[in-house]
Amino acid sequence: MAVLGTPSITVWAWQRDEDLSYIDPGKVSVAYLAGTIFIRGSSVRFRPCDRKLNLPPGTNAYPVFRIETIRSFPAHASGFKTSENDDIPTVDAASYAAKAIANHSSSFARNNVSSKSVACRQVQIDFDAFSDERTFYRELLRRLRHELPSGCKISITVLASWLLADRWLEPACADEAVAMLFSMGPGKREVLSSIRPGALNSGAGIPIALGISANEKSTNRALFERQIQKSTGHLYIFSSRPWTQERLRAITSEAQAR
Repeated sequence: MAVLGTPSITVWAWQRDEDLSYIDPGKVSVAYLAGTIFIRGSSVRFRPCDRKLNLPPGTNAYPVFRIETIRSFPAHASGFKTSENDDIPTVDAASYAAKAIANHSSSFARNNVSSKSVACRQVQIDFDAFSDERTFYRELLRRLRHELPSGCKISITVLASWLLADRWLEPACADEAVAMLFSMGPGKREVLSSIRPGALNSGAGIPIALGISANEKSTNRALFERQIQKSTGHLYIFSSRPWTQERLRAITSEAQAR
């Protein structure tokens, strides 16, 4: 566990090949997009993310599964027929999705990551659930806990609002909640005005990590000036451009220098 004030670093590797052979496995972990799960009603489609990662041996690398419901994603992109009913995700879909995540977690580590030590000890779920999709999401997390090997941790990305006024997560539903403090849209000003050390709280006893983007310098500056990153033990960093050693060094140095 990281000591508060010196957060451990995880970089997100998303929809492109990445050469991260230069990272120090003792200091940096990698959360890589394994695929997207599209859901409509009780129907589930899985689309793998086809790209390669180059990592040094011993890297702690684990898969991220993005969930999209047909209500928030174009039907033609998900593979669903446009004639299907536009229903909210069901309990059956939660069961299918949990099984898909568990089944694909280890296989993606073996096939897509060039590192000799990529045993899946953690998975991350990325889902911006609407209010009427929360029943499905709670059930998915409950079932996923049973599907994964014993000791495998569950990390979830969460909207900042879920850790401020709208605290709806259940105790033990996850081992980590990553506050997504970038691409916040119209609510950005309100969120930044509310954030201070200790303000982000799941209300369910789930440890909080922070998620930032290397592209949003003004947002990061506002967060770092309040030393928000030092209130947790874990910092995730996204980049819309390919990672380079210089780019990673710059953002981590900025976060740790404040």
